[in-house]
Amino acid sequence: MRRFLGLAAALACLAFPARAASPDDPLEADQAFRPTVRLISGTADTSGRHGIDIEYRIAAGYYLYRDRMRFEVLPATLLIAPAEFPRGLEVEDPFLGKSVIFRQSATIHLPFTVSSVRPGQYRVRITAQGCAENRLCYAPFVQELPLNIPPGYRVTDSPVRPLPPGLQR
Repeated sequence: MRRFLGLAAALACLAFPARAASPDDPLEADQAFRPTVRLISGTADTSGRHGIDIEYRIAAGYYLYRDRMRFEVLPATLLIAPAEFPRGLEVEDPFLGKSVIFRQSATIHLPFTVSSVRPGQYRVRITAQGCAENRLCYAPFVQELPLNIPPGYRVTDSPVRPLPPGLQR
């Protein structure tokens, strides 16, 4: 029996040889679009802003769609205002028509909507969509990043943005 299983495994390896990745093969979404998260404090940051910055590094030959990005912080006890995007590049996209895209890098700011932020462990969940130039578009993908808010973090010296009308109680 062992001899039979060994022979079957050897034949399977011959039937399905390993294929080396070609430079023409598209990257996985997590390799093409690499986000990092950074907690911003107006007292430590000269911008006077408070919130979260998502910094994307985008591989050469790839781009992200601005209007296909959604952000959520879990647990939902940490409230964020609508994302503040950098300018981006307006293009006539072969897949989605007129679009705003980001190439190489993009920093998206997620402002806090409250003046008091509880310390603790959070997760920033990003839903995004992007493409490999003239080759393929990825289905929307989800990336989650850890965010630690240390004890003593305070939102001060900065106007806190109100919730949009649809989210106010």
